[in-house]
Order: sequence, then structure tokens, then C-alpha cells
Amino acid sequence: MLEWLQDRLSRQHGIAIWVIKQFDDTTLHLCGKGMAGGTERMSRRRCTLARGTFVGPVRIGEHHEVLHSDLFARLPLRDELRLINEREAEYDGRRYYVSWVPERCWRFQGPLISQPQRNDGKLRFVSHEDVAAIREKTAALNASTTPSRTSDGWSLAERDND
Repeated sequence: MLEWLQDRLSRQHGIAIWVIKQFDDTTLHLCGKGMAGGTERMSRRRCTLARGTFVGPVRIGEHHEVLHSDLFARLPLRDELRLINEREAEYDGRRYYVSWVPERCWRFQGPLISQPQRNDGKLRFVSHEDVAAIREKTAALNASTTPSRTSDGWSLAERDND
């Protein structure tokens, strides 16, 4: 009875989560801390988060931007992921490298790559959009649609004798 009442009173509150944008073999592309919202009961939301089947709004960032859960790979509860330091985390019984995803990449729906970056003398990894596949596609399209040129320079057109 008490659990039902708590759920009823706190339905509008979010559940504290970590937001993982991409999950690689050795790297977690981590957006940071967030809150899983919605209109379902808290206990039901908590269960769907634990199963990895949550669908709904995710509040994230300093400005509490609301994004849909489909943009992210995993949304573990806060106690399921332990941040060891800025570059390592423990999740699901394994240790991973952490690559921080900047806000501009939160809506990106392609693969991310991790690159080292120095900030205040400290080395940390930051995720960026992997646009190599897009470049290859455009290069292939340009090569097949560009007509071959007969000369590299300008040529004067013949004048009509009027």
C-alpha cells in the first residue's frame, strides 16, 4: 500500500540514470547523468530501465534538455554504473574506458569515434561523429556523376561570321 502511494505521489519525478550514447567492446560513450521521466508509475519505469526496454523522455544536461530514449544505447540506473575516474567506469561487471559525448552529438544517429583531448592539463577522451562512411559515399557519388573533362584549360569558342 505504501509503495503504491509513493508511486502515485512521485509520478512526475524522474529516476536517476546514466545516459550511454554508444556501447563498444572496450568503450562507453557517456553523455552523463540524466533523469528518466514519463507518466508511468515509478516502479514500472524502474523495471523497464532495469530490463533495458524503457521508452520515454530523458532529461539530460545542464539545461535539462528533454530527448527521446531512442537516441541512446543504454540507460542504466545510477547505481548500476560506477565511475572510477574521468577515463574509466565499471558497468555490468566489467571495466570500460569512458569517452565523453559533447552535447552537439546527443542527437547524432550514426557511429561515434573516441579521440584524446587535453583539458586543463588532464587527458580525457571525447566522442566525435564518425563521418568516414558519409565521405566515402559522397566521394563515390562524385566520381560516378562527374563527367570526364576533355581539356584542363579554357578554349575559345569559334565565332560565327555574321
